[in-house]
Amino acid sequence: MKKAEIIKYLKGQYKAKKVDSDWEFILKDDDEGYLAFFPGTFGTGSTRTLLGMPSMTLPWLLKLYRPIFYPDKKATPTFVAGPQFKLPAREGVIYKEQIDELVERCFEWFQQQSQQEVVATEFARCYEKITGFPPAGWQPKHIMACVLKGDVDRLRGYLDAFKRGDRMEFIPIIKQEYFERAIPLAEKYRSG
Repeated sequence: MKKAEIIKYLKGQYKAKKVDSDWEFILKDDDEGYLAFFPGTFGTGSTRTLLGMPSMTLPWLLKLYRPIFYPDKKATPTFVAGPQFKLPAREGVIYKEQIDELVERCFEWFQQQSQQEVVATEFARCYEKITGFPPAGWQPKHIMACVLKGDVDRLRGYLDAFKRGDRMEFIPIIKQEYFERAIPLAEKYRSG
């Protein structure tokens, strides 16, 4: 199968949306969570490989994420971007069974990543982190982790710094209003 045929095959099974010049397929969007992936191919002939990059989020994370970052929108952010799954083509040909196997790997990854222990570990890591690269992946999670911990003092410190013009190594997409919205939520978490 060529990439166009792969896209057509997946469109017959899953909801799809165009993202820039590529296609994202929504494998799951229910009370358990949101799982999507970008398929692709790499190489030619006997070195041809089927690729898939999954991403996911969980409903309770959306309930925390939206009031802080997008109170007026229904954005579905990526909580975790997964590893790139690779399946070598057989004799240079990609078959439907391989696409189905790739999708199954995405579902297995989702089940693993949605476990409470895994999510707690990720938030603990992002809570402790205050600098690093790439910041876009962890800085929103860091703010959410502060809310979940009820760390009003830390969030107020960030807000005060922003008011003074000190961005404290936060990337440009992080805005002062995020801290203003996060503080009342953190107060609720702190009080139980």
